[in-house]
Amino acid sequence: MKLRILTATLLILTSCYSNLSAQSTQGKSSEDLFPPIDIKSWDKTPVINGRLPTEAETTNGTSLLYYENPTPDVKAYKITLPKLAYITRPGTKKEELVVVIQIVQTAKDTMVGYRPLTGGNGASIFRDFRFLTDNEIKAIVGQ
Repeated sequence: MKLRILTATLLILTSCYSNLSAQSTQGKSSEDLFPPIDIKSWDKTPVINGRLPTEAETTNGTSLLYYENPTPDVKAYKITLPKLAYITRPGTKKEELVVVIQIVQTAKDTMVGYRPLTGGNGASIFRDFRFLTDNEIKAIVGQ
């Protein structure tokens, strides 16, 4: 199984993947693909639901994690996206509000692709995230 992650600024905060490689963005900058997100419209952030993304979807900024020739144990995590969550940085324990755009489950672990509100993207393991409740989202978004 080969996993490719799109982006020049992607930080992997998880266990090492010997088959991890960067994927071309076809001339688009990270800012073009992953601009800042307005908190009032966070729920309009492009995502792929219910399936693994195509290679094209990883090059157009819709997803981050691409599995070339996935084995049967690689599947989209059963959750409707996007979701607002806090990621906790393992080294500093600092929390950052992010929009989760992708979750891929394998026999080995569950990877989460996310977009910080300030722009850019990242990926980490599922346990680093705390998903917000509807009431927490209303308090943050102001609705």
